[in-house]
Amino acid sequence: MTIKRSIVESSGQLFFAQDLPMFVNRVQESFEMQQHSHDFIEISYVAEGNGSHYMNNERMSVTKGDLFYLPVGVSHVFRPSSTNQKKPLIVYNCIFTQSWMDELLQQTWRVGEHEISTFFSQLSKPDDHAEQPPWLTFREQFGEFQPLFERLHLEFNSRRSGYITVMQACIAQLLVSMHRSAQAPLPVAGVTPLSNLESLLAHLRVSYNNPMTLSEAADQLAVSDRQLQRQLMKLTGMSFTANVQHARLEACCKYLRESNHTISEIAALIGYQDMKYFNQLFKKRIGVTPSQYRQQHDERKRPLPSRR
Repeated sequence: MTIKRSIVESSGQLFFAQDLPMFVNRVQESFEMQQHSHDFIEISYVAEGNGSHYMNNERMSVTKGDLFYLPVGVSHVFRPSSTNQKKPLIVYNCIFTQSWMDELLQQTWRVGEHEISTFFSQLSKPDDHAEQPPWLTFREQFGEFQPLFERLHLEFNSRRSGYITVMQACIAQLLVSMHRSAQAPLPVAGVTPLSNLESLLAHLRVSYNNPMTLSEAADQLAVSDRQLQRQLMKLTGMSFTANVQHARLEACCKYLRESNHTISEIAALIGYQDMKYFNQLFKKRIGVTPSQYRQQHDERKRPLPSRR
């Protein structure tokens, strides 16, 4: 659908510090923001809700898991599906300068990753005959984008030592994920097939409470159960069952740190009904009980007493 809209220009000077050519935020979209173009690159990720995304003269419906790469010059604006505050459209935005991106692509080229460097360089230098700059859209398959934006947002706001290095690594990982998605065939509607071991591990991280079985994963990857076990052991050093347990306990630790759920509620959320087995497994793998883990984390969050 083609829609004509008035466009305003947004300058990176509003966002970038002198020593930091990157900026990250998490916003609830509204109907007040005007469609705008900018002199920097933007990667946007829809974290919650649904709505519309207007880019140049086009409109796309968006929902959780949609990712957009917007080169310099692309105009855009998000709109929620309604004014209902109980159904917000939440978007992470990561922006950075074209010059920083050029430096990153040069580093990528020097280490031999020519395909990735060429892919994004072409986006920053579109065909002379193109009426408008190109943009890219991706659909999250296994929860691969959200953890990177959560980490970017955390690092940007906490500004702990080394945060710029971590942010650069997260952005580089996002670019690699986008390039890989662009090279992969589109999945059949309603189906998210496994393509390799990496996609299997990503599936386990996202669907830890109800993951596919070993046989189901082997069937999708067109290998035998035994072959898949060998491949997982070689790649991760763990069996299929151990990888499932690892994904579940990672999720468990996050719940313990960030939620007020009881331990029995968390066990059920990650797929365990037998509390005795869950507690034994957690103690064996993590080294402390779930309650001790939560207590240790709570103590670390407490501010140090002030000196008089």
